[in-house]
Amino acid sequence: MLNLKVVEEIDQTLDQLIRNAEVISGAQLNDLSESELDAFQKTQESLMNHLLQMDECLIQVTRTASYKLHEKRVRFEALKQSYSQDLTEALECRPILCKRRGKKFFDFRGRKVKALIPVVR
Repeated sequence: MLNLKVVEEIDQTLDQLIRNAEVISGAQLNDLSESELDAFQKTQESLMNHLLQMDECLIQVTRTASYKLHEKRVRFEALKQSYSQDLTEALECRPILCKRRGKKFFDFRGRKVKALIPVVR
């Protein structure tokens, strides 16, 4: 969310820099007073400084977010490896349901049931 706000701020600052540059490009510089030119120059410098600060802020936020995401990815990979191994071991130890050939088991009501046969490895 912070990244989006910083990007919007950079976008607005660039828009203002462009508008100011378009205005000054279309104006007759000879018709402007020295104080107007000085004010324009100071405004552009101020906007440029703001743009550089926002850019640096974006870099910091991106680095921080990237670092946090990397930490979480590493943590997940470690947990994934652990639970994958546990799952594999648990599944190997469980008996599987299979049909026995030839001999059928019956429950008390006379219905056929599947036999539980442990997997031997």
